[in-house]
Formats: sequence, C-alpha cells, structure tokens
Amino acid sequence: MSLWFGILNVIDRKIDIIDNEIEIIDGLHNVPDKDSADNDFIRDVVGNKTDTHSGTSITSIVHTLEEHVHNVSKVYPELANPVQLQKDAGVWASYPATKTEIIPAGTIGKDFDIHWVHILDISANGCYMVALYSGTAGNEVVIGKVPIGRSAVQSQEGNTKIMTPLIPANTRISAGLSSENNAQDTLLVKLMYHEY
Repeated sequence: MSLWFGILNVIDRKIDIIDNEIEIIDGLHNVPDKDSADNDFIRDVVGNKTDTHSGTSITSIVHTLEEHVHNVSKVYPELANPVQLQKDAGVWASYPATKTEIIPAGTIGKDFDIHWVHILDISANGCYMVALYSGTAGNEVVIGKVPIGRSAVQSQEGNTKIMTPLIPANTRISAGLSSENNAQDTLLVKLMYHEY
C-alpha cells in the first residue's frame, strides 16, 4: 500500500510540474498589451494588432508604413497664400537666425511628416537651399533640406521632394533660405504632409 501511495505522490508532483509548464507555455502565447515595450518573447517583438505607430513592434512598423503610403496628402497653408522666405545678404549666407514660421504650434493635431516643399516665385536666377526646422522659436532643429534653382531657361518651381522624420503632433515648423547670390533673395513655400 505504501509503495502505491509513494508512486501516486510522485505522479501527483509530476502532474503539478507539467501543469506549471503548460501555464508558462500558455502565457507565451498571450498577446502583449497595446504598444508594449517588452522585449522578452517573440510575441513582444511581433506585437498586438492594435499597436500604433508609437510602438516598437513589427506590427507598429507595418502600421506606420501603411499610413505612410495610404494616408491623404495635406497642404499647409491650404486655402491661403504661401509663406515667403528671405535669405540674409551674402553669398551662401548662413540660414537666418530668426527662422520663418510656416506651421504654427498646435496646428496639426496628429503626428505627421513632410513629403514635398512647394516652391513658387523664386526672386532671381541662382542655386538655393531651403532648410526646414521643427521646434519653438530659437530652439529649432533641422528636419530636412532641399536644393532648388532658377536659370534663364528653367526654374525648379513646383513640388520638391523631401523626407522628414516623424514629427510629433502640434509641433511648430519653420524654414530658412540661403543662395549663391549676394542679394536678399526670396521665394514662396507651401508644405505637403501626411498625418499618422
């Protein structure tokens, strides 16, 4: 009788161990929380179907790419005149210390990135550089630059491709201008962007 009792105890302990292992394995199959930052298991890396572009999972990255390709292109300023940029005097003068605000803080309520700079009315022939910045006045950080030009026979007015990082919602966007000319050249800009 005690032999059978001993065998049953061993079997009982083995069943408890197996139950614990099954619980661990079941736990590994659970879906992680939305935008989880954990990196312990494959499920953390793959992610949750509700992950947003703010997460770091593969699902978040795919979500961002899908939005990048398919979200509606928007323009700022839209139903208004473009914004004029003016460079400081001097051949290839540094971008003006006071940047020209294009998109005021609080204007775009979702994360966004800029894909095109629409250029109009280049004031004189020459090579130009337009730099875009994010951040508050005096604390701007460069987020992209585009070269453009105008000659006696051709002008690069129109849309110029740019790629910026993902920009947080409500961020102020400004710009600076420089050129190979000594004069205080000007041009007009609008920005084309996608929201995420």
